Amino acid sequence: MSPDRPAESFDLVALIPVDEVRVVGAGFVLQGRGTDRHDYRLDLRFDVPVDAKTRKVLAELLSEAELRVLRRAAPN
Repeated sequence: MSPDRPAESFDLVALIPVDEVRVVGAGFVLQGRGTDRHDYRLDLRFDVPVDAKTRKVLAELLSEAELRVLRRAAPN
């Protein structure tokens, strides 16, 4: 489901540049301020073990991410 495909009816709820990434247990916490000036937090967890080197690389990649939160549009 690509949000860029016009045939899909999803509305953009928030566009959030990631400001902070913290490694927490088996996952990450991403935080950022959206273009709507609200603060957002995403808890991302993995069901598989992730070694320290991989966590570090993932944290670096995620810190350069921008989150797009979309919601299925209400039916007409």
